[in-house]
Amino acid sequence: MKLSPAFPALWCSFLLLWISQEGNSSDVCTFSPNDNVTGFNACEELPYNSEAVICVVYPTNLLNCSWSFHTLDQDAELSVSVRVSENDELVDSRLQGSAKRVGFISWMLQDGENREVAVDFNVTLRGAWMCCKASWDDDLLNVIPPPANVTASIQDGSLKVTWDAPSEMFKAHCFDYQLDMGEQEKLRNFSNKLQYREPNVVPGHAYKVKMRARILEICYGCAQWSEWSPTVTVRVPSFRLDPLVIAVISLGIPMILLAVLLLLRHQRLGKVLFPPIPRPPEKYKNFLEKTDPLNFFHSVSTIKSEEEITEVEDAENNSGAIN
Repeated sequence: MKLSPAFPALWCSFLLLWISQEGNSSDVCTFSPNDNVTGFNACEELPYNSEAVICVVYPTNLLNCSWSFHTLDQDAELSVSVRVSENDELVDSRLQGSAKRVGFISWMLQDGENREVAVDFNVTLRGAWMCCKASWDDDLLNVIPPPANVTASIQDGSLKVTWDAPSEMFKAHCFDYQLDMGEQEKLRNFSNKLQYREPNVVPGHAYKVKMRARILEICYGCAQWSEWSPTVTVRVPSFRLDPLVIAVISLGIPMILLAVLLLLRHQRLGKVLFPPIPRPPEKYKNFLEKTDPLNFFHSVSTIKSEEEITEVEDAENNSGAIN
């Protein structure tokens, strides 16, 4: 059975109640035990960023108003009224005549513009009455959508996550982001950026990436967290080539091939490695053997050239004698 879109928002409302209980209670509408409540009548205006009362409208048009008066006296009677106006006209309302100190009112709204939500709290204690009220305009009510186009990839041994801003109505420095990378990973918080790089990822590990956003208090908008974006899963390869290994392989293979080629041409290899010693011509040997450098250019060779005598016989006379 498919869950209704309202269930995640209702779950968020319980989280908001828990957060408000842990927060500052200085602006909580309540009686102090030491107050003299006899004839005490007042109506206190709570700030829009009060932690005791929170009203938001989710992108699904679900209105949720939650409150937490955990210091309220156990004998106090509390009633809560929620009114929704559009263009200064009342369009819808809800009433809890006997409300608990911690609770919420939630329902689906029709499409509209220029909304305003007002909440009245009436507290009665031992005959005294006290009123607290809070209001929010359209800009403070609307929870921004989660970051769009969330992508995750493994680059250079690190996890790179990129995303788009949730809304174009605010400047980049107005967004506060929260990144969840899966089980056993701490949440990452940052602002004024559209990408994040996580170094030293674990080989073989699968990262399940999702994000959410909210408006910072320095900007005028809803400060509640958006819903989580769809989960993007990316797995780190089990084996990763080191750049040094790639460089060694790239240089080593050509050197090995060159050595094999030289071995195949053994004769030329010997000449390349052991070149022959140059020898002077014969006619310069005599000059090099002389010890007197002054006679180098004036020395005369003492070797006598031998005369060659060639005997020539008359072929015709020899043939007549034979006859």
